[in-house]
Amino acid sequence: MLRRILEKLVKPYREILQYARILNAHSIARRMFVTNSFDGLLSGLGVILGSYLSGASNPINYVGSVIGASFSMGFFSGVVATYLSERAERLQELRKTERAMLHPLRGSIYEKAAKIVPIYVALWSGLGAMLLPVIGVSPFIFAEILKADVSVTVLVYTSAGIMVAELFTLGAYLGKISGENMFVSGARLALIGLAAVLFFTLASVIM
Repeated sequence: MLRRILEKLVKPYREILQYARILNAHSIARRMFVTNSFDGLLSGLGVILGSYLSGASNPINYVGSVIGASFSMGFFSGVVATYLSERAERLQELRKTERAMLHPLRGSIYEKAAKIVPIYVALWSGLGAMLLPVIGVSPFIFAEILKADVSVTVLVYTSAGIMVAELFTLGAYLGKISGENMFVSGARLALIGLAAVLFFTLASVIM
């Protein structure tokens, strides 16, 4: 019984993967995931450090700000905008193929792929913008759930450290794809995050 339920849940995703292979959409989805993950992490890092600089002391404020920003970016830009733009591109390719073949492709696998693949790309795009920033702000979430007596300063820098580590992981992943040194590639992205942390730290000292 449980197996049948799981198969029904997994079946739609398997079909989407098959259509994604037909149009070779995996690389596009990967690029969108990495790009939006990078944007989401830098945005989340800026929100956390900016809130700290402005004197925010309630962990819930940090969580709400980051989740709100990541959801806005992830859903409206990452999912909706990506879906609409990718759908337009895929349908344009479909029409060009139809004109070249002098034959309509309605009901064909290619038409189904052109309509389903944008959903696949959009989901990965939105996931990148939303998931990693939420992981980054997890120290605030746990501190609030456990009612832990931890200073906001410790939570801010712990959260920032997690986000920098996530940036490093993204960079290392890009290095693996490109065949470059994974450590060097990871360090490039991590340094951007560290630069942001250093800037806000200096600003907090000056102010």
